[in-house]
Amino acid sequence: MTRHLARTFCILCLLVCAAPAPAQGPAPPSRTYGFAVGAFAASFFGGNSDSTDPSLPQTDYSDTFGTGAGLRLEAFRNFTSEARGQIGLVYTKWPGKSFTGGAFPAGATYGDFSLLGPYLGGRATFGGWSGFVPYLVVNLGAVYLSSIDVQSGGVTMPYWTGRWREYMEVGVGIVRRTGNGALTFDVRLQDFGKPSPNNPAISGSSAGISLLFGVGYEWER
Repeated sequence: MTRHLARTFCILCLLVCAAPAPAQGPAPPSRTYGFAVGAFAASFFGGNSDSTDPSLPQTDYSDTFGTGAGLRLEAFRNFTSEARGQIGLVYTKWPGKSFTGGAFPAGATYGDFSLLGPYLGGRATFGGWSGFVPYLVVNLGAVYLSSIDVQSGGVTMPYWTGRWREYMEVGVGIVRRTGNGALTFDVRLQDFGKPSPNNPAISGSSAGISLLFGVGYEWER
């Protein structure tokens, strides 16, 4: 699966770089396409990772998963000096935690959880001061949510099964040009659809929302 996604990403990169520039609108910058890499810390702050049964205490994603980390790869095309389109591949992983409550009043240890998948999006810059230019970014895609197991009472049980779900990112950041490239710093909201429960009575869940703090570097050609 990972090999298939990587092959798809490479094909999409070639298509974006080969696409003709739009005939109308402001003139694009001298370098019109490029590639970017980024890394980020990811911390959950929204969503229910345990049973959605209202008779049980709510268990948040932040209760069962610690602060994670992720990587992204992108190919982009500058359509104007302020607007660009991009395609990318994102990977995020959160470490599982031990938690007592919800569907596990005797306590349980959750396995690590991750997502991986491609996305399409756009970025718009505006204004700027002292060489720093702010931007807005939006990405939409599909990600594969990993399966996880939970250990409780000396027993290991399947909790979530792997599943493809919808994915969205929205964020703000700043870019600082450095020679032939640029440094980026941003904050994004990462939202994905609910995982697939192995036992809906216990492992039912909702969509998850994570806050990303990222840094990246991009090369333009």
